[in-house]
Amino acid sequence: MRLGIVKQFDQNSSFGFIEDEQNHKSYFVFYTAIKEEGYRRLQVGQKVKYQLAQGKNGLQCVNVYLADV
Repeated sequence: MRLGIVKQFDQNSSFGFIEDEQNHKSYFVFYTAIKEEGYRRLQVGQKVKYQLAQGKNGLQCVNVYLADV
């Protein structure tokens, strides 16, 4: 799995962007990709683990988990 930092997440629109720790590119993330219990949301600055998959408009984050810090 890849590691990244949440750069933006809009709770109202349920999407945001995660910056990859290695290549510093930002990838789209939709709330359904978050694999946490309860209300799924991300906060700016959180460290996450994720995978990339091809979406309609390019690569996007899937299988997103909070990283153990």
